[in-house]
Amino acid sequence: MNDTSPSSEMNDSEEEHQQDTSKSKRKKIHWVKKPFTLPISTFIGGSLPPPNHSGLEPIDYFYSMFGKESFDILKEQSNLYSVQVNPNQPVNISESEIRQFVGILLMTGIYGFPQQRSYWTNSTRAESIASTMSRDRFLEIKKNLHVVDNTNQLGKSIMEQHMPKKPNRWGYKMFLLADSISGICYDFIFYTGKTNEPQYGFCTDIVLKLCETIPKMMNYKLNFDNYFTTIQLEVQLKKLGIFSIGTIRSNRLTDINMKDIKILKEEGRGSIDYRITQVDGVELCATRWCDNNIVTCLSTLSGCESIDMVKR
Repeated sequence: MNDTSPSSEMNDSEEEHQQDTSKSKRKKIHWVKKPFTLPISTFIGGSLPPPNHSGLEPIDYFYSMFGKESFDILKEQSNLYSVQVNPNQPVNISESEIRQFVGILLMTGIYGFPQQRSYWTNSTRAESIASTMSRDRFLEIKKNLHVVDNTNQLGKSIMEQHMPKKPNRWGYKMFLLADSISGICYDFIFYTGKTNEPQYGFCTDIVLKLCETIPKMMNYKLNFDNYFTTIQLEVQLKKLGIFSIGTIRSNRLTDINMKDIKILKEEGRGSIDYRITQVDGVELCATRWCDNNIVTCLSTLSGCESIDMVKR
């Protein structure tokens, strides 16, 4: 589970979203220090079905997700934008160039150089990229890349958000459901503002919405960071047959009595404390330990055992 704006930074309006807005009276949560009973979490879903079309070439699989008409849109709108910016110097992108440009973008994601210019320099030259298109032509296409006609866009989008702690303060906020290994995005939601009647609170509602496409009672495992993690969220996910684990902010662990952060820091790196509770029949484990900083984690999947020494 991912938020395109890093979860460690929130402004005041975002912090407001984290509050549990349920109208029901909150029950006191009782935390105890006892062994955490590891649940049976073996995945019980079936294997993936065979592809609809066997024997396809790799490019055919790509076109099934990135339609051929997308290249036409990119070419036409980018050429149009370049004329709108400077009628005397149109970029004149050809169909083959826009395909090469997209291919280079895919390759740069594999190489992962910190600067795009590095693919053309002598010391770090990537032949498959540098021999396909010149550096200056690539940067020129990138500068003019567009997918819509700006002349039809009036005013500001109501979906644009102000995020003062981000490098680009104005932009669109998205929440993603992605594979933890491949990074493939399964689903996403644009943030369009606060809802009038949230069910459990903003964070819980947004994750549950993204999880609607996950098969239930199959023991899927979901990970998220402290922007999303709440007790109510993990309880609701467990009721759907989805195990979860995530770092959590200390102020969201209501009624808990754990070692103070200062004490853990004094005890040094590797010091740990934990508590167990049960909410609506769902057992949760909150673990706090000292790493480079103090980390607090909440899970329905695992506890703090076993503890081993590692060399860092």
